[in-house]
Amino acid sequence: MTAGDSIVSDVDRALMKRLTIVLAFVFAFTAAFAHLERTYARKFFDITGGARWIWAQHRMNDNQPLAFFASRDFTLPQNRVYTRLKVLGDPEYTVFLNGREITGRRVGGRRGQDEERVIDLYDISSLVTTGRNRIVIAVRAPQGTGGLIASIDIGPEAANWVVTDGEWKIHRRWDPRIVSSDAGITTWERPIIIGAPPVGRWNYLRAQEQPLAPPPTRVTPPKDSFAQIGLIPQIRTSGGVAVAGSEEARATAFDFGFTKGHVRLISETDRPISKAVFIRFAFDRSELRLPEWNLRPIVFAPGETVITTPEIHDFRYAMVFGKGVRAEVVN
Repeated sequence: MTAGDSIVSDVDRALMKRLTIVLAFVFAFTAAFAHLERTYARKFFDITGGARWIWAQHRMNDNQPLAFFASRDFTLPQNRVYTRLKVLGDPEYTVFLNGREITGRRVGGRRGQDEERVIDLYDISSLVTTGRNRIVIAVRAPQGTGGLIASIDIGPEAANWVVTDGEWKIHRRWDPRIVSSDAGITTWERPIIIGAPPVGRWNYLRAQEQPLAPPPTRVTPPKDSFAQIGLIPQIRTSGGVAVAGSEEARATAFDFGFTKGHVRLISETDRPISKAVFIRFAFDRSELRLPEWNLRPIVFAPGETVITTPEIHDFRYAMVFGKGVRAEVVN
């Protein structure tokens, strides 16, 4: 080994040592920055605290309709600044509070593609009492997939007093007693915990204030009804290629005259499994035969015979694809 080789070797070792120190510093800095980013992102963007996205025990890849009811009893202290509910049930939810239906929304029906990033905020101060209260959230998913997240704030320093977690109860079958109590109801289960925001397709959520739905005061029956053959969109696979088309299906069209309001569907049968019923709205009778892809699905849970849409519709005809199901308008 020559003196030149020794000098080169010493230089290489010094360079490698310095490079190792630099790389270690970069790694430590990156890890620290990532930790701070996660910490402050959660601090500034996660407004639901310990709330988790939950769902019913269900095989989501089956694409089968699902409707269920998530319930929770909770206690509120006397000295509350306010009581506010933050809730998002994707794709559709209805909230019952202390036995009363107070609000609901269909995701995708109003704010567009970004609305799963918005959590609805309701002031429920006048609807709760000090002590025991009860909340029930109905969730409906035509494809069986989705998520439910909710939390309740009682003051600026007491956010997320109640949150969706593994303590909630999932009821697969409708029972009128659910909105008041779990007493005597044994057929409930614990939810699947999907995770905290951001998870899946749901990002951090921003709150958007929403009004509570006033209780209905008027029910309007249809002026006329008649059998109708409509077209249901279908996708068939031929030779490994998906082909869009439509097929004829029997329906009942209800003529309300030109009207505006929530639509209530009443089913004559009690189904053993969740079932989707489709409804199409039209202003002219000729439109009832047109193939459309924007059919409104409404999912009945087992035991459920009455459902009111959370959104308001503007129409004359409501055509229902479902045997033994009639419609009325409520305002």
